[in-house]
Amino acid sequence: MEDIQNKLTDYTLALKDALDATCEANERPQITKHLAAAAEMYALLNKHGSPASIETVVKSEIRSHGWSFISGEAGSNVANKWVAFTNATGIKY
Repeated sequence: MEDIQNKLTDYTLALKDALDATCEANERPQITKHLAAAAEMYALLNKHGSPASIETVVKSEIRSHGWSFISGEAGSNVANKWVAFTNATGIKY
C-alpha cells in the first residue's frame, strides 16, 4: 500500500509540475482533470486503505490518459510516473 501511495504522490507532483510548466492552453484542462482524479484516488486510498477502492477511477483514467496529452519533457515524466503507479496497483484495464 505504501508503494502505491508513493507512486501516486510521484504522479501527482509530475502533473503539478506539468501544469506549472505548460505554455499550451489546451493542456491545462486535461492536466487539471487528471489532478482531480489523483485527488479522488488519494481520498479513496486514505478512507478504505485498499487498491480495490480506486479500481474504477484507475480504469477510467487508463482509458482517457493517452501518452501524449502533455507536450515535451513534462509529458514524458507524467507518462512514466503514471505507468509506474498503475503497475504498482496491479489494476489492469
